[in-house]
Parts: sequence; C-alpha cells; structure tokens
Amino acid sequence: MKVLIACESSCRVRDAFAALGHEAWSCDLIGAKGNHYQGDIFDLLAQDPEWDLMVAHPPCTFLCSSGLHWNGRVEGREALTAEAIDFAERLWKLPIGKMAIENPMGCLSTRSILGAPTQVIQPYNFGED
Repeated sequence: MKVLIACESSCRVRDAFAALGHEAWSCDLIGAKGNHYQGDIFDLLAQDPEWDLMVAHPPCTFLCSSGLHWNGRVEGREALTAEAIDFAERLWKLPIGKMAIENPMGCLSTRSILGAPTQVIQPYNFGED
C-alpha cells in the first residue's frame, strides 16, 4: 500500500508503516531524513496524487480546546483558527480512499465538515479504569 503521513517530521508513523512493508512517505514543512517531502502537502499531491492511505496530523495549536480560549483574547487568533479548519477540511476532501485525521479534542468536530470523531483514543490510559 502507498501511504502518506501528512504533517509529520518525526517520521515515527511513516517508519512504522514502512516496517510493515508499505511504501511510506512523510510530508511536512520541516525537513526529515528518508522518504520525506519537505514542503506544502498540496504541492506534493499535485505532483503525485495517487495514494492508498493518508494519515494526517494537522497542527493543533489553533484547533484544540486547550488553546481556543485565546481566540477572544489575542487579536488575529480567530482568523488563524479559521485557516487551520480550512486546512483540515482541504485534507478531508482529498480523493484518497482511506484517510485518518488526528487531532486533540477541539473545534473540528463542531465547526467543520469533519463532524464528530469516529474514534477517540486516550493515549494515557494504560488499561486502568
């Protein structure tokens, strides 16, 4: 499977897919080693639009609940939230058959076309109730 990991420079997710035998690439504005495209994801997709799976990690600074309270306190921040929502929606609309968009709890579920999450994972719950 040809896999694209969007908004990733650590390469951990990309390398996990590669270890399973997939052709895996990461893409971010920040550089990285290996199968990595440094630049805008939409530029990459214009050059190579054929992907079987995309896992995207849009920057959460202006999307997650923990930062949204600043929108009413810092001038211009609400516009940055709107840009971040637009970016996530553009990713969601891509013609890729399988897709996951990761983001902490925030405004994507209430202010975008993505709607409610289909899966919520608590990474800090190690099997304890």
